[in-house]
Amino acid sequence: MKKRILLGIVTILIAAAVTGCQTGKKADESAAKESGENKITVVAATSGVSNPFSYQKDGNLTGYDVEVLRKIFEGLPEYKLDIQLVEFESILNGLDSGRFQIGVNNFSSNAERREKYVFSLPVIENANVFVVRKDDDKLKSLKDLAGYKAVTEVGNSGATLLENYNKENPGAQAEIVYTDENFIKQFEGIESGRYDVRIISRISAEKGIREHGYNNLKIVPFASENSDPGSYILFSKTGDSKLVEAVNRRIKELYEDGTLLKISQEQLLGDYTPKKELIEQ
Repeated sequence: MKKRILLGIVTILIAAAVTGCQTGKKADESAAKESGENKITVVAATSGVSNPFSYQKDGNLTGYDVEVLRKIFEGLPEYKLDIQLVEFESILNGLDSGRFQIGVNNFSSNAERREKYVFSLPVIENANVFVVRKDDDKLKSLKDLAGYKAVTEVGNSGATLLENYNKENPGAQAEIVYTDENFIKQFEGIESGRYDVRIISRISAEKGIREHGYNNLKIVPFASENSDPGSYILFSKTGDSKLVEAVNRRIKELYEDGTLLKISQEQLLGDYTPKKELIEQ
């Protein structure tokens, strides 16, 4: 009888010790997760010079794309977000090489990019437009570009549209001027007559003209050529499909709970959120 009692006590003590070890292990795992251990690091690249999408204010990185990205990863505790500042053209190069998993910089969609990268759901509606002088009544469509001096930076969506136009129209080309100037300086050049046109997103055009008082410039919407007005987060095609799924899930959540609208109003001074049917696809 005494042996049975003693055996029972030993069994209970062993069980308690095992339970304590398991509880301690779970606590350690939880603490590790909270401290950032065992998380998957996601490196996102942006230029930091594309106001209002990615720029520095008082020494801190902000902008619509940046704040949306941060909100996305606030709801993805399995990932650790690392945002790095690089030159614009290095964003896509870094996605190609696997250095970055995500690119954010007001990226629009075109056929060439769709072949090389995976696109998120749209995070904003931001169609391309022409910026020209107010006395220009000719330019309504890409087909009207013959003879125009068009300014742009290397690698952006406007440059791609101009380059494709010239390839398709060898006898009626536009003169493409590549520059390192930011688009505000380019707008100055258009107003002064150094250039004739800049293809740029509607939000950037409206903000630049409004804030810098360009009284001799106007915005001309594209005709039907610009069928995809969205702006997207880009991923490498060789990357983790689970990351793409997680980001898209969060975009839907942020759209539905009003977070995208709030960031749009704060950063862009208006509602530029995508149409609901584009988010629900």
